[in-house]
Amino acid sequence: MKNILVAIDSLDTSTISSPIMEITIELANAFSSKVKLLHVVPKSMQAPFNLDNKILRREVAHELHLEHEFFQQLAQNLRDKSIDATSLMVEGATIKTIQHESDRLNIDLIILGCHRHSELYGVLMNNTEHGMVSKCSHPIMFVPTH
Repeated sequence: MKNILVAIDSLDTSTISSPIMEITIELANAFSSKVKLLHVVPKSMQAPFNLDNKILRREVAHELHLEHEFFQQLAQNLRDKSIDATSLMVEGATIKTIQHESDRLNIDLIILGCHRHSELYGVLMNNTEHGMVSKCSHPIMFVPTH
């Protein structure tokens, strides 16, 4: 298991001491794996270009910048623990983007942090026949969060 992709849907549950990161650290150390942290940004988060409101565009851009910095720091925290880690923020549909990035990066395991009320949980579990669980060619590990 050389390449692990950790798909993170919430900044609130993703600290270096969160359950998903603890499992990631344990597996990365056990298998000398490289870790890719992935945050998928929905198209609705992009600043609307047809909108003439500069303040709204600036707010959206600022929020995306803060998320980018957060994931860069999370990857740095892993590197501080001697784990080869990088972070990616990619725009797109959640399932398709995770699948595409997993294929592109030659991922051996996808780790998903899910809490019952998250958007990612709903996408994965409530519509299984069309969701990632039934279509993904990579092993998936679900890590419950609080």
